[in-house]
Amino acid sequence: MNKAKKEVSRPEIKDLAKEYLSDISKLSQMQLLHKMYFNVYKKKPDKILDANQLFHRILYRQKFGKYIQDTEKFLKDKKKKFKWSSKFKSVFKKSKKKKNQILVWFLNIKNEIEHPQLYPIYSSNMVIIKNRPYQVDPRSFWRMGKYTCQVIKGIDRRPVSNLDYNEIQKRGDSTDSDEFLIKAALQAVMMDGKTKKPIDKKVIIIIGIIAAAALIFFMSQGAA
Repeated sequence: MNKAKKEVSRPEIKDLAKEYLSDISKLSQMQLLHKMYFNVYKKKPDKILDANQLFHRILYRQKFGKYIQDTEKFLKDKKKKFKWSSKFKSVFKKSKKKKNQILVWFLNIKNEIEHPQLYPIYSSNMVIIKNRPYQVDPRSFWRMGKYTCQVIKGIDRRPVSNLDYNEIQKRGDSTDSDEFLIKAALQAVMMDGKTKKPIDKKVIIIIGIIAAAALIFFMSQGAA
């Protein structure tokens, strides 16, 4: 009797592995992917993502997640913030006051970034640097805080910009291969609100153009 009582009083040991396998066996492939995505990103995935896209994002996070987190932590450290010299700040302030001049970051043939300088603009679309003409294009202007600037490579008559996005895509070097931002933007607009009224095709085209511009902007931020 004593032996029987002792056996009854022992706590039940659950087979956790068996329970776990039983639980996940009831889930579909997409439900499993959603759980994996949540475990990695700590948030639910967008409904617009298909199975392949979920796989790609999970694997991407596993490969680069640690580096992404380390970089974000590094950038938040105030002690490591980059500070412009007083000389640079003086040039930046002047660039805001000059209408027919442009602040230029020049990347020379020696792989050096020269000190930013103001250059006069000629014929509304040209600057002369080291006796050579370079194109000025408002579509390639970059915002650096409050200041507008142009980035020019010594070996290229055209300024550095996002205007060659299509060329980058053809080379297979685009940082956003599935155009996720465009799809997400369109989906958000179509699903916005509780009404289900059809959207004019013209509106969708305009939204697509805006989304494409946003994609290019985010790519440039990501590259920076």
